[in-house]
Amino acid sequence: NNAAPQHKQSRRRVRRISQYEVIINYFIRQANEEPEGAMTLRKRRNHHRDDVPHDRDAPEKSTKDDDTKVYQPSQKVTSIQHQKSPSQSFLVTKFAILRLVGFVYFIAFYGAYRQNPGLMGSNGLLPAHSHFDRLRSQFQNPIRGFLTHPSIFWFILDSSASVEDWHMDAVAIAGMALSSLVVLGLDSWLIMSLLWLLDFTIVTLAEGTSFYSYGWESQLLETGFLSIWLCDLPTQRWRDGNKPHFRGLFMDAEGPSPPSLAVLWLFRWLCARISIGAGLIKLRGGSCWKNKTCLYYHFETQPIPSPMSFIFHFLPKSVLRRAVDLDFFVQLYSIWLVFLPGVNEIMTNLRRMGGFIQAGFMINIIISGNFAFLNHLTIIPALACLDDECYPGWLKTFVRRKHLAFHHNP
Repeated sequence: NNAAPQHKQSRRRVRRISQYEVIINYFIRQANEEPEGAMTLRKRRNHHRDDVPHDRDAPEKSTKDDDTKVYQPSQKVTSIQHQKSPSQSFLVTKFAILRLVGFVYFIAFYGAYRQNPGLMGSNGLLPAHSHFDRLRSQFQNPIRGFLTHPSIFWFILDSSASVEDWHMDAVAIAGMALSSLVVLGLDSWLIMSLLWLLDFTIVTLAEGTSFYSYGWESQLLETGFLSIWLCDLPTQRWRDGNKPHFRGLFMDAEGPSPPSLAVLWLFRWLCARISIGAGLIKLRGGSCWKNKTCLYYHFETQPIPSPMSFIFHFLPKSVLRRAVDLDFFVQLYSIWLVFLPGVNEIMTNLRRMGGFIQAGFMINIIISGNFAFLNHLTIIPALACLDDECYPGWLKTFVRRKHLAFHHNP
């Protein structure tokens, strides 16, 4: 009695196994088959190659690799590959960052040229000449002094000479000239290094005064230092026999090259530090930020209010309270988007949005207030989150034409 049910169950299992085998074999055949029309296309390609005359002495080119590369089933695009973001270019980003760094450098050196004689000149409010004399008496070795307090005066002045007003003016004029070249397109590691050193010279002189002690002075130095590594480092290549060609000394003789991804990530890290630091200072500062009342009087008490500050000051208080929430959202919450890698389209778009949020917030502060070049400088690291597809078409066309022109006419 028990034998008949067991026999029926065994037959059902055999049927199921055979059904599974049929399904598996079907998918195996589908995977191994060529795409539809592939055989016809291959015959046409081979027929075309037979009709084209060729040199008998020339070695025959095998078509096996080409056919395999075109028609191999394993190279079909999968659904996961459809979600991946295409390779991103940052040539326009590099172009924009270097131009803006040059612009900020020019504003900084222009301000130094106009203000430093009255601030820390020989007849200024707090003369800075004696401070560098003390540094030279403290460091007998110029190298040790330079590593601790960077300045070009360690090497261009005699041990008995003091820094004079015309020395500071010469540093500022040289900085304006070099930064103008960067804005016009002559960017290189050498020019960016000289700009960084000239700016550090002014900051070192001002150490003995109350000037140049704001956060954007050190921020400009860090941004300028990163910009050096954004340029092509000098390498020497030999062509045409013994004729030397230098690349990266003043300009890249072979055209602009893509920026280093490591440097772009350092720019993003700088953007995050600036934003998070500004947000935490407000949280740990006065109670007006927690009570959301700071913007009630911020626009009339900030340094040199702009013409638009009048309009922002008289906005409804409910709008000003929501603006405080927006401030915290940008500086403490959305800032983490800049750390997203561009592994797929979603992550890339989120990172782009993070860069746009940071840059847009700085533009809002520029319109509503006046903090010298601080907000212009803060836009620069946010641009490292944007690839070339985020820029207007005319700018992409200009940079890419320049790139192609260099590579086609080295």
